[in-house]
Amino acid sequence: MRARAHHRLLPGRGRRLRHRAGLRHSRPRRRRGVRRVVDRVDNGPGVPQSPRQPVAPNLLGVTAQGDPIANQTRDRSLEQLTTGGHDALIVGGGINGAVSALALAAHGLDVALIDSEDFGSGVSQESSNLIWGGFKYLQTYELGLVAGLCRSRNLLARSYASRVQEVRFLAALGPTSPYSPTYATLGAHAYWALGRFATGRPRRLSARALATAEPAIDSEGVRGAVEYSDYLLVDNDARFVLQLLLDAVEKGAVAVSRLRLNDAERAGQGWRAEVTDQLTGSSHTVSASVLINAAGPRAADLAELTGSTLRSALCFSKGTHIVVPRVTESGRILAFFDDDQRLFYVIPMGHRSLIGTTDTRVEDSDVSITYHDRDFLLEQANARLQLSSPLSADDVIAYRCGVRPLVIGADTDTDRDWTELSRRHAVEADNGRGTISILGGKLSDCLNVGEEVVAAARSCGLKPTPPERAWFGEPSEGVQARFRRSAARAGFDELTAARLWRRHGRRALEVTDLVEESDELGLPLSDVVDYSPAEVMVMARHEHILTMEDFLRRRTMLAMLETSETLGSDRGVERAESLLFGSAAA
Repeated sequence: MRARAHHRLLPGRGRRLRHRAGLRHSRPRRRRGVRRVVDRVDNGPGVPQSPRQPVAPNLLGVTAQGDPIANQTRDRSLEQLTTGGHDALIVGGGINGAVSALALAAHGLDVALIDSEDFGSGVSQESSNLIWGGFKYLQTYELGLVAGLCRSRNLLARSYASRVQEVRFLAALGPTSPYSPTYATLGAHAYWALGRFATGRPRRLSARALATAEPAIDSEGVRGAVEYSDYLLVDNDARFVLQLLLDAVEKGAVAVSRLRLNDAERAGQGWRAEVTDQLTGSSHTVSASVLINAAGPRAADLAELTGSTLRSALCFSKGTHIVVPRVTESGRILAFFDDDQRLFYVIPMGHRSLIGTTDTRVEDSDVSITYHDRDFLLEQANARLQLSSPLSADDVIAYRCGVRPLVIGADTDTDRDWTELSRRHAVEADNGRGTISILGGKLSDCLNVGEEVVAAARSCGLKPTPPERAWFGEPSEGVQARFRRSAARAGFDELTAARLWRRHGRRALEVTDLVEESDELGLPLSDVVDYSPAEVMVMARHEHILTMEDFLRRRTMLAMLETSETLGSDRGVERAESLLFGSAAA
């Protein structure tokens, strides 16, 4: 069956589909079942009817009003949030906010975090899922940046070994490559050295060897290839963000989603923030000594609201990916230079392939897919792949579209340096106002952000205390050993047990406890939904799932991997909805 497109496409570069970005949030809709919300959407006059939508974010408004677990958890968190004062209030639940909450909570501070939408629902859900050391920055000779990113990458990979896994990249050097095979091979070895030889050794391939190693690549006109290693988030970016935030909650932080910040003003030596509950419309006050701006692309807006001074500014690059049926069975990431000599990739994503990304300068962070974006990626991929039939629009299963917030100085010439701007981050403390602003950054560098936020909090007068062990990382070997024993008692094979640990960490013990009581709770919900009832029950307890979009798009990758027809008719999706929302889902 041909795949159908996720998100709504509009023609040209300027017209946009409705896409959730930044701090804005639409009101929750009346509960409806999944199959009833998957339907055709009118693109407007003169625009061809789009294909049926696979559970698009602007269609899924299934709130958790009938779920006692989710409601009770959220109610307790909201009460904790609005009772007494906190050391720090973090605004924004993307990667910067989540890692800041974890770092500060691990250092003994009282931390609160709010987001106007779901956690990880902004730019943190639109990445390529790569944890990398910045190979492309060798093009601009930023050796210090690459070395630093490689250190961060290596630390992240060691600390989250089940979630961040090494993968081989195979870069084909065709007519559009600005580098010869010899020069590219030297660059790959320099990258390997800057990464302290932590990954597999690079190797050079001839055009003939490339054709044998990777038949999916059209080797005609290719001068050779280079293979090297980096890392991939197996279960997607938004889930990684959520896992960091859950670790922060375990260490004492409180986090509440769908709370919109309306105003913030200085009150004595701290801040008083006025927030609105997006689900109920009720208003609340949150007090904190320091306010941390982790609003991503909206950081400048929040700085203006709080009267904070920023020494840096942001500009935006729009990045777009398409998800298509699996291109190669090799497990490699395929790398190419497009017609503009920019790198793009074919990346494994479950049983699909993710193709991208584009790199387009935009003025606004509220971005959307256009026909031009889609057709450009299809054209570039078809020109470099050797498939049984070319990829077409009907093969596109899903889209990922977001902005990269790029940090610039006041005197940066973005017209001249646009494609050379890197993903450096900046953590700026306004000690006089008691604010900390996080600008830019990337998943690969998140641990450095956490460390810098702790230092900035100290400069603002807070008193973080060093933790007894590293503030980041998967649970101890003792916990992992206990889980392996529990998984064996529950009858899980090693592969399934490893997947449970990767997905749930310490909470995987709750999954195995449930399965020990009932074997049926350990079976997949369906061929499409490869999550068991026990997993979904544990996710309902802990993961702040308030809509089916939260579950299908961010807690899992189902909305990225399956068509609307498949999800809308699958019994497993219906069973998951029932487990998450109970009788109110009917």
